Amino acid sequence: MIAYLSDRANAVTAVGILCSGAAIALATRGHQEAGIALGLWAIIADDVDGEIARRTKNRTAATKAIGKALDAFSDLIFGSIIPAIVIASFISSPASAVFTAFLILIGALRLAYFDYFGLDDRGYSTGLPLSYALPVLAAILLVDHIIAPLELSIVLPAVFVPLSLLHIAPFKIKASGTVVHVLTIGVTASASAGLLITSRAGQ
Repeated sequence: MIAYLSDRANAVTAVGILCSGAAIALATRGHQEAGIALGLWAIIADDVDGEIARRTKNRTAATKAIGKALDAFSDLIFGSIIPAIVIASFISSPASAVFTAFLILIGALRLAYFDYFGLDDRGYSTGLPLSYALPVLAAILLVDHIIAPLELSIVLPAVFVPLSLLHIAPFKIKASGTVVHVLTIGVTASASAGLLITSRAGQ
């Protein structure tokens, strides 16, 4: 099994999963900003691994299939599990368990649908990609730290319930292409740096 990580694209995906795993550990220990900052790098890895896979010749069918499965697991972790854990940490009521389950179910449904239908010929996917969730969460925390304190126990559910429904909504959005990749990497790297700077400044 380990041998399939020698494939460059799969290795990058694995690095992203490691980032997500460390992000979960940080978030559960109360370091939400650092966890999100690290989780954002899993999104960058997810963006890069696809480009590497497309440029790599002679990948076996098994390597491609395992890479696709790894990629789906990575998407679920950074797109649903990390946001669910972070948001639940700000909700003191028992509703946090329901909200966590809701986010993970939506993420799994979105990925199952995408696994079957994928991108169309123009590079569009149905529904908002899961990769939008963590940057939105980062933006809310940056507003909370820099502009004005927010009541996160109210703001986060109010934003993420409709955002989650957009993941499974029947509209098309551009999800591939050079511009999309550049924007994804630029936004996620900037948000990661911003969170680390503001979290340290607040200590």
